[in-house]
Amino acid sequence: MKKALKGLLTIGAVLAAAGLADAASTIADYPAGAAARGIGGTRHNLGFKGKVVRLYSGTTEICVFCHTPHHSNTENGLRPLWNKGNIPTNYTAYGTTMAGTTVGSIGSTSLACMSCHDGITTWDNIVNAPGKGGVTAGGTDYDWSFRMPASIFGFNSPLIDHFFWGTEDSCSECHSGDDLANQVQRHVIGPDLSNDHPVSIPYTSTVAGLRPTSTVIGTIDLSGDLDAAAGTAFGGNLTQNRWAVNGFISNTASISDLLRDGKVECSSCHDPHFDNLSWDEAEPTWVDGTGSTDWCSNNGEQCSDGMFLRRVGGNTGSGVCRTCHNK
Repeated sequence: MKKALKGLLTIGAVLAAAGLADAASTIADYPAGAAARGIGGTRHNLGFKGKVVRLYSGTTEICVFCHTPHHSNTENGLRPLWNKGNIPTNYTAYGTTMAGTTVGSIGSTSLACMSCHDGITTWDNIVNAPGKGGVTAGGTDYDWSFRMPASIFGFNSPLIDHFFWGTEDSCSECHSGDDLANQVQRHVIGPDLSNDHPVSIPYTSTVAGLRPTSTVIGTIDLSGDLDAAAGTAFGGNLTQNRWAVNGFISNTASISDLLRDGKVECSSCHDPHFDNLSWDEAEPTWVDGTGSTDWCSNNGEQCSDGMFLRRVGGNTGSGVCRTCHNK
C-alpha cells in the first residue's frame, strides 16, 4: 500500500545536529482533577496546523484522523466512533504466557491503536472525510501529503512530501543508521505482536506479581524499597501515583479503571490524547540530538509527548510497570 506507515515521523536524518535542553513539565502541572489534554500540540495532530508531521493542504481538523461523529467504522467492535478504514486484523498475537493464558486475537481498543502503528495502514485511510468530503464504506486512501514544518537543506520542508518516493521503504530513505532509524522504528509496532507486552489479555492478579484490580493506584508505594533519596528525587515523582483515567488526572482510580472489559490493552498504559511532559528523565523520542525543531523549542522532552503514558511522571523508576506488577 503506497504511503505505508513505516513510522510516525520522518526526515529527521537531514536535520542539523544541535544540543537539547532536558527540561520537563513538573508533576505539579498535572494535579488531580485536571484534564488529561494537549493533543493539538502533539504528534497525533496530523491536520494542516499540526506541529510535527502535518497535512500539507486541506483540513485543519484534528480529531478526524481517528474519530467521526457520524458513519463510524464499527467493524470488529471499533470505538469510540472510529473513522479509520480497512484495518487489518491478521496480527500475530502474543501467544501463550508463562501462566498458560493464550492470546488468540486482538481486541477493538488495541486494534484502534494499531490502525496507525502497524506500519501498514495509511494516515489518511478514513471513512468519513472532513467537511462535505463524503463517506466511503470501509474507508479510502485520500492520497494526502504529510510534511514537516522545518527548514531542511535550506528548503522549506512543506515542499517535501514525506512519502514522495512512493515506496513502502520511503521513511528509511532518510531514517537510516542506528539512532535515526530508531526514531521512526520505535513507533512502528508492526503486525507481529508476539514480542510486545501482551494486549487483549485478561488481567489475572494471581500471576506475574500483579496487584488486585481493586488497588487504588494512588496508594501504591513506588519508593519504599529504593534508595532513601528516591522519595525526594524527581520532584517527588515516586511518592505519588496519579494517572490519566477517563480523560482526567486521578489519584483515586483503581487498577480496574485502566483495563477494558477486564483486559490489558494498549490504552491501559497510553492515552493518545494526553500530552504528558512530566517525565523527569528526558525522552527525546523524536529529535534525539537533531535541531531545527522550532515547534518544540528544540527540546527533546517537549518533542516526545511523554510517549502518551498515562502515569504522571512517566516511567521514572519503572513506575508504570510497578503500578500493576508488585515487583
